[in-house]
Amino acid sequence: MLKAKALCAVDGNAVLETRPLISAAEAPAPATDTHGNGLYDLIGGMQNIVIESVGSDKKIPEAVGQLAVRMMKYNDLIKDLLHELRQLYIRGQKEFRLPLAGRSDAQKKQIVSLFQDMAGLVSNVRYFSEFQTLNGSLVVMPKAQMFLTGQYLELAVYQTIKDVLQELSVKYSAEYDIYRNVRVADREGKLKNEFDIAFQFNGIWYIVECKSGKCFSDWGGFAELGVAYNIVPDRLLLVDSYISDSKAECIEYFCDYYVCNLSANTLQEKVTKMVCNDIAA
Repeated sequence: MLKAKALCAVDGNAVLETRPLISAAEAPAPATDTHGNGLYDLIGGMQNIVIESVGSDKKIPEAVGQLAVRMMKYNDLIKDLLHELRQLYIRGQKEFRLPLAGRSDAQKKQIVSLFQDMAGLVSNVRYFSEFQTLNGSLVVMPKAQMFLTGQYLELAVYQTIKDVLQELSVKYSAEYDIYRNVRVADREGKLKNEFDIAFQFNGIWYIVECKSGKCFSDWGGFAELGVAYNIVPDRLLLVDSYISDSKAECIEYFCDYYVCNLSANTLQEKVTKMVCNDIAA
């Protein structure tokens, strides 16, 4: 979410109160205050710029967060199916018929089980073995659409990074804060940037962008964002559910920021490397 976009927030309301989401509970008390003003270190020195809002953990039920993590875990299995659901939203259609032919019985079972657990997102989910299709209908509510079209990945990446930072904070006796859906605006209220995730570890800021669709290719725009906020090289991370290892390697080389897909523990490894590079410096 690098560019300005329509005003929206995680819980579907227009504006959320500005507050921190996490300060390392088991680590030493954070140096930043308890009202989100620590984020102003990220925009320090930028004139006429304010932190408009951040997402709040209290708005997201635990079961919803767990579902997001599970969907990210099965990214390779379901990303193309989720792409089809995105297209249905665009076309204004509710009913879906997703082909599962060519997948193993174990994979079909995992997919069906996951979709059946996506309560509130899809309805009337049934697998038809004779056609090898998964049928059902979308729930056309704003929160459901927002979740399926990308928020699930933001929440899952946020939780994964939070877990990594907690481990590192204990290992290095360091402080951290992590925020999601950070909206940066000018003092007149015009949205300037929106960061999926921003976190600081040991006083250094990092930004993470999450992409769950097929079409992102603005590699240079993300690099320019890092320059604008003085966090390049090597303190930006692009998480792209579709990107290949080879393409990620090329972007990292030319653009000086980290890129990862969702295979295995790649996300955890990239975050750890990004943070530990500064610890070792």
